[in-house]
Amino acid sequence: MNQITKEDFLQGYSPDNIFVTSDLHLYHTNIIKYCNRQFDYSPEGCSQMNEFILKKFDALPEDCLIWNLGDVYLNLWLEESRIMNDIMRMKKNRKMNLILGNHDLRAKKKTFSNYIEYFEHLGFDKVYKGPFQFENIVLSHEPVFIDSKSSFVNVHGHTHDTMVTEDYFTGEYNTHYPKQKVDPAKYINVCVDANNFRIMNLKEILSKIENS
Repeated sequence: MNQITKEDFLQGYSPDNIFVTSDLHLYHTNIIKYCNRQFDYSPEGCSQMNEFILKKFDALPEDCLIWNLGDVYLNLWLEESRIMNDIMRMKKNRKMNLILGNHDLRAKKKTFSNYIEYFEHLGFDKVYKGPFQFENIVLSHEPVFIDSKSSFVNVHGHTHDTMVTEDYFTGEYNTHYPKQKVDPAKYINVCVDANNFRIMNLKEILSKIENS
């Protein structure tokens, strides 16, 4: 597992001014149906969803760091300028980093040799292929196996409004990790669907970890 230094993770910001989110799925009409999002299942409803999410970023402090844990948008026919404009609206004068999600790796990266270069081109400051470890926190798009006796906690996306249960890794679809039960308290889901579209503050996440 890759490691990241405290300096690279915080980038000079205090936990009060660091925000973490995941699975925006901008321009993805079907996500309204799949996750029962509060919008009409239509192109018009998808546009309303995009604007609703973008306004959540508008409300963040002007000077902050945003960590996005993947699945920024899904629309293979989307004009590049539209998602670039949305990314710059989310970013403004802030810093915004990305851990690539499974849907991000399906985007049309055109002439770019890899997805890190492509999403930096779209406007992200730093782009990573996770998971990576920062102190006792593992940040990832998809949940990773954490031994129940370990001191590590996994901050993740991918599961939308579904929380990691103790049986999450015991199913037949798990091919990467041991088929063992886990402690759900060691998993913090930052997906917008799990948090009523609220972008979580790092201070809140650290408090959850401390009390877990």
